[in-house]
Amino acid sequence: MDVFVTIGVKLIISFFGLWLITFITGRKTLSQLTPLDFLTSLVLSEIVGNTLYDDKVTIWHLLFALALWCALAYFFEKATTHFVKFGYMAEGRTVLLVDKGQVNQELLEKYDIEFTQLLSMLRQQNIFSLREVLYATLETNGSLSVMRKPEYEPPAAQDMGIDAQPDLFSVTVIDKGRLLNESMRGKTIDVELIKAKAREQGYDSINEIAYAELSEDGTLHVVPMKENKNQKSGGSI
Repeated sequence: MDVFVTIGVKLIISFFGLWLITFITGRKTLSQLTPLDFLTSLVLSEIVGNTLYDDKVTIWHLLFALALWCALAYFFEKATTHFVKFGYMAEGRTVLLVDKGQVNQELLEKYDIEFTQLLSMLRQQNIFSLREVLYATLETNGSLSVMRKPEYEPPAAQDMGIDAQPDLFSVTVIDKGRLLNESMRGKTIDVELIKAKAREQGYDSINEIAYAELSEDGTLHVVPMKENKNQKSGGSI
């Protein structure tokens, strides 16, 4: 009877421990998992699985293992959030595979993506030809985000006989007061241009900006730091 009680207690502790780690990392669905998150979940499942039926591993051992893992997950998540470059190293960066309809073959080779794989990922979004794609980005979780050319957006503008204006493609250029030279692989940023546009909006220092993105039409959209109350949130030029 004591064995069943011990296993039951371990299961309850493991359940709430896994829930706590999921809560700390903020992941809601499997699609949000990065490769590092996936490997972490595998290691965590091994820790829990090996302790359930091992009599030599006590409840206190399980509590210690889960507490240490929670602490590691918490501090690592904070580090990837606070330190942008470290976050890129740990979780990777978004990769621009198709830019203005042109496939970046160098990045395809670098990430070992064949054209057949790219087309397969496009077909999952009901896109059956590369000529329909204006932009395509490979996200850190391995999924593909696509922006179609305006003439291929349903309903097709060319079928309705009207001129179509494409959506604007934007790239993150400032994150938590740090200027990003290349937040997206394949899209290099003109640092001096960003600084000039920020000054036009009244920001003398990049440290005053929490987030900024640059659209392909040259518009800089800015979200100021919370402490900077003199600026208008989300201003654009």
